Order: sequence, then structure tokens, then C-alpha cells
Amino acid sequence: MKVIKAVSKTIFISFFSAVIFSCGSVPKDISDTEDFIETQKNTEKEDEVVFIEPTEAEKFIDSLQNITLHIENYPAAVNVKRSFAKPFTVSVKNSDGEPISSYSIDVSYPSAKNKNEIEFSTVTLTTKDDGTASFTAPQTSFAVRSKVTFYPTPFDSSEEVMNAVSEKSVSADYLVKSDIISKGAVLFIWDYNENNRPVNNSYDVQAEFRSRGITMVGNGPVNETSYIGKPQTLYRETYEIIGGNAYGYLIYGTVKFEKPVTANADKTGYTCVLKSEIAAVSMKNGEKLYDSVITYESEGKNWSECVSKGKSKLAELIVNDILYSL
Repeated sequence: MKVIKAVSKTIFISFFSAVIFSCGSVPKDISDTEDFIETQKNTEKEDEVVFIEPTEAEKFIDSLQNITLHIENYPAAVNVKRSFAKPFTVSVKNSDGEPISSYSIDVSYPSAKNKNEIEFSTVTLTTKDDGTASFTAPQTSFAVRSKVTFYPTPFDSSEEVMNAVSEKSVSADYLVKSDIISKGAVLFIWDYNENNRPVNNSYDVQAEFRSRGITMVGNGPVNETSYIGKPQTLYRETYEIIGGNAYGYLIYGTVKFEKPVTANADKTGYTCVLKSEIAAVSMKNGEKLYDSVITYESEGKNWSECVSKGKSKLAELIVNDILYSL
């Protein structure tokens, strides 16, 4: 409830008279009298308050203090073009922990992808008698690592209201794996040494795919360093050898040292920073579908451990990103 100080329009003439005679001091002229009256009026202003009814939006924001949302269930990752095994479920309870029925909840979920940009759609749900509401996502059509977010249906779109509902929101993972699992890919990813020279095709990335049971991934038939930085030529040559149907994707790029391996100042070991630049195209038509830059800093007790750990972890990050983005 807002409290605002307001102007009093009451003039206590009797009080004014009593003050004049009790003090034995009478204003010299009518202007002095008016000034005195105005002084008394200003004094009265300080004492009066007016209560203003909150707006509907303010009432809505206040009501949010008495509710809590909680994710009850959400499905595991699914392969693209499949449906999730179960719905996403949220519960709504009051400050006493009791379920709230017939409460309006909005849910935002990934609904489309334009290259690397994810678009979201929103649907409105209503809680059941037990205070829960469930969202069944549409059949998946693209790979993505994102979130499904539940929040109270906003009263309006004002900044204050949207901030308030955001504070009450809860999210669950929305994970859809790429069809690289079934279509496979050929790799052209080169490891560089500290002198910034290509050495060999990355073993770590291929091994990471294999460790996840993705066996249709291996080094491509083109294996010359002269193709590094020439993706269109690389694609044409690869396509001529294996065609566009044997594998789904051509994944190419580099793994380089961002700077030479350095000994730590405290003599606890070594530090290295590795950087990958990876892209992927469709083997069917050469369309570029994926592009990423990932950097990872690693430490080890010696040079070998530092570099080995760094390349292994970077490969994990690369495959994770490809698996949920391609």
C-alpha cells in the first residue's frame, strides 16, 4: 500500500485565535496575519496521509511473493526427429507449501533454429488440482542444447512485471542430439604444434566420438595439409571420393596452441591454452551447417600431462558442442 503525504485544507481559526491572545503577540497588519495562517496550514500538511490503492500490476507482483515453482520431472536427451519420452512437469505451491490449482503458467521452449540462432515459442498452461502442469514438447526437428522455462503468466509486458516473473521462473534441460549418430561424419581436423605447424589429424576428437558409441566417424580420405583453410576444395575432393550419401557430414578445422606451454610461477607445474576452430558441412550439398571456436586452459605437473589433459578435455568440449548443435 503506497503512503503519500497530502495537503490539508483545514484551517483551525479557533486555534489561530488562541495562539494570538495567549502569546500576547498580534500581527501588525493583514499581510502578517495571512503569513501566519499559511504557516499554520503548512504545519498541518505534515500530519495528513492518503492511502492510494495499488494498481492491478502491483497487486500481481505482490502476489508472486506467495508462490514457488519447482521442476518435478523432465525427459532425458533424445535423438533428433524423435519425441521426448515424457513431458516436462512443474508444480506451483503457496508459501505454506500447499499446491495451487487453476494457476496460469507460461512455458518457453526451443521451437526453431536458423543456423546458430535458436527461436523460442510460448504456450500457456493451467495447474491441475494437485498444483502441477505438464508440457509435452513437439517432435524434435533440430539438434540443440537449451532450456524449457516455466514462469507465472505475466499480467502485462511491462518491465517491472517481466522482471518479477523472471525471478520466479524455473528451467529444465532441453537436449536434442544431432543425427550425426546415425549419419556419421568424416573428419579433417589437424593438430598443430607449439611452432604453429600442422602435425597430424586429431586422434582425440575421433576417440571422443568413439567413446560415446558413435562409430560412423573417422578420418576422411583427403589427408594433405595443403587443404587446410580451403573448405570448398576439401569438400569437392572428398565428395568425388566417397560421394554424398556414405556419410552425413564433413567436419574440418584445427586445434592449435594459443601460446607456448609455460611453467607456473609457483613451480607447481605447467599451463597450456589450446584453441579449436571447427566447422561442418553437409556431404550431400556442401552447405555449411556448423561453426565454432572453443578455447581451453589446462594444467599438468609436466609438459606432457598438461598437453595431454588439455587436448582430451578440448576434444570433449568439441564433441559435446557438435553433438547438440550440428
